[in-house]
Amino acid sequence: MNLKYLLLGLALIFIVWVGYVAYAAYTLSPRVSAQWGYVDEETTEIWIDAKLNRPLLIPASIENMTIEFTGIPIARVERFDYSATGSDVSMVMAIDNHNLVRSLARYLDDGQRGTVLITLHGKLLKVIPVDADIRQEISENVLAYLNLTAESRELAGGLVKSPALVETTFDWAGERDGKAVIIAHMKFYNPNRFPVPVSNVSFDAYASGIRIGYGKTIKGAIIPANGYATIDVETYIEEDSLPKVWAIHIKSGEVSKVRADIFFDLNVMDQHYSVKLASYEETIQTDIMGELNRMLGDMLG
Repeated sequence: MNLKYLLLGLALIFIVWVGYVAYAAYTLSPRVSAQWGYVDEETTEIWIDAKLNRPLLIPASIENMTIEFTGIPIARVERFDYSATGSDVSMVMAIDNHNLVRSLARYLDDGQRGTVLITLHGKLLKVIPVDADIRQEISENVLAYLNLTAESRELAGGLVKSPALVETTFDWAGERDGKAVIIAHMKFYNPNRFPVPVSNVSFDAYASGIRIGYGKTIKGAIIPANGYATIDVETYIEEDSLPKVWAIHIKSGEVSKVRADIFFDLNVMDQHYSVKLASYEETIQTDIMGELNRMLGDMLG
């Protein structure tokens, strides 16, 4: 066979292949969906599946892909299945639950600002290296979503009313002995016509039946008659409990029961009262996977 015709034939095949790849990539309409995979206290898997409307005929592989948040690695790709002649692509991403908690603590430590970094290393045609770094800044005041309230209660046969908790705001105070520390600023209203000295306020916090934290008064206060006073309570979050709470939350369909039992000690009319002011309970329901699928849909048009 004449070498000239051989080279011409190979060139034509290459041109046709490039043209097909360009057309396939341009008209690509993938359907992508994500779902929770295996979940335990250590790891959370996310399974991502994509269906292409036609094969791309481009050999490609992912050698390494990681996600960092606030400089802490929180996820990695454990498996990537793709065939140049196939139309199905699947990927398994594993989240390190403990590192996720650590990254959230650092996020709060940095003034509720952080960077998400996605690093990708792969190859095209088995020889061409592909390296990409994607960064996204995040700044969201997550503590602003927290609030505790409780109504007043009658004491001593109705002669005395306990202060009502009208509002709670939170400030980050760092970490101490493996616990996250948050200052709860608890604003009370005294419905009585006389001042009420409060010597101590405390509470215990639970999620999915697991004790995740507790709080205690920094300093007592006197709430004036028909007036307001704010009492600061140091809140300690058990960081080691959070990965288990997270796993239960995901396994329960992203639904958790959160409860806070609030107690305080006060002295009124020469009497000391230890009162359980309220058992504040709320159902927390998230839609993380729904948001992820909507984000993937928006990205792909």
